[in-house]
Amino acid sequence: MSEQRHWVIVASRDHARRGLAHGFVMANHGKRAPLARMSAGDGVLVYSPTTTYPRGEPLRAITILGEITGLEPEESEVIAGGFRRAAALREIEPLPLAAIRQHLPVSRLRFGFFELDAADAQAIRELAAQRPV
Repeated sequence: MSEQRHWVIVASRDHARRGLAHGFVMANHGKRAPLARMSAGDGVLVYSPTTTYPRGEPLRAITILGEITGLEPEESEVIAGGFRRAAALREIEPLPLAAIRQHLPVSRLRFGFFELDAADAQAIRELAAQRPV
């Protein structure tokens, strides 16, 4: 069995909530390649720069935590030609960037999807657990 990996997906809170409601994640506007890098059991954190896409209020926080459950990417009806991956997700009280900056490589957020070191992912999860919901 392979070791658990941890992924950060950048998505507005409204888009992240859509995935939460239907049990899936999408990355980079439905691209398949990022989702294909994931494995069932991998951790996922959703960073929401804004409340809504494309011009929502600034949020800049981790808003959703979860775990990948799907074995493979699957076609999505949300975006024509797009893909999604099944996931067990939970919304958290937004964890602001200021509280996690040392654990989240801010320069990588612009890519929309990236792998996060296990120690940093655990630190973010622990900080999220300390916040009231």
